[in-house]
Parts: sequence; C-alpha cells; structure tokens
Amino acid sequence: MTITLGRRAFLRELLKAALLSLPLPMVSLAGVYFYFHNRDVNLIGLGVSVVTISALTGVPLIFYASLRLNAATLARERVYSGVPGQLIHKPLEGPLLLRRSMVAGSVKSRALAMFPGCIGFGLEFVLMSYLMGGGGFFVLYALTGAMLTVQAIIAAKLIR
Repeated sequence: MTITLGRRAFLRELLKAALLSLPLPMVSLAGVYFYFHNRDVNLIGLGVSVVTISALTGVPLIFYASLRLNAATLARERVYSGVPGQLIHKPLEGPLLLRRSMVAGSVKSRALAMFPGCIGFGLEFVLMSYLMGGGGFFVLYALTGAMLTVQAIIAAKLIR
C-alpha cells in the first residue's frame, strides 16, 4: 500500500513545521524580556537557564518537525514520481552535502526537512544580531537565506 499526500495536507505539514520551530527563538525572547524588565537578575544564571530551556524544548521540537516534514515530503513526492521512481537514500549515505543526515530520504525530502531548523535558528540569529547591534551575523543570514530559497523552490514544485 502506497501512502501519498495531497496539496492541502502537505501545506498543513509545512505550517506545522514552521510553528513547531518557533519555541526556540521565543525562549530567548522571553529571556531578553525578563532581563530588561527585571534588572536584579543574575545575567549568567539567566543565560544558562535560557540555553537549558531551549535545549530541552526548542531543539527537540525542531527535530520532531524535521522528521514529520521528511515523511510528508516523501509522501508528496510519491504523487509525482511513484514508488519505483523514488530514490531513497539510507541514513548517513547519499549525495555529498546531505550525507550526514540521520534519516532515510530523498534529496528533496532531506533538504526540505531542514526548514524548521532554518526558521528557528534564523529567527535566533536575527534576535542576536538585533541585541548586539551589528552585522556580524551576515554570513549566517546569507547561508540561511540561500537554504530557505532552495526549500521554497522544492516546496513550490511539490505543491503544483
């Protein structure tokens, strides 16, 4: 039995992936808000607690969203290529840049599975850049923007 995914369900999975990536920057934003409105707080303790909460909540949610989006992309690809035409690589195998992926998937599904990470960490970089008042994060913006562009092209092709 082959499982496929329609346009509407695929768009719903993209939206869920984007929403599941938001807790990572929200924890940092809450830490900044707490620091600016309560000056008596220990800055080191606040920093350690923000990183710990992000590591326990935001990062696992991004990983979960990536796994969901990988499965949804594979199901959506089956609509166009069919099961025999789909090339699925084993974990830690495949093309050079995607060889370190821990999940099985096609090139498109692995690239699109990075979408929640790009959204979550991209917003985190924007917040850090705003707080530091500099353009030292330009390289991270460029890399994240390039990956988001590739992901938008892949998603547009899968939605059509």
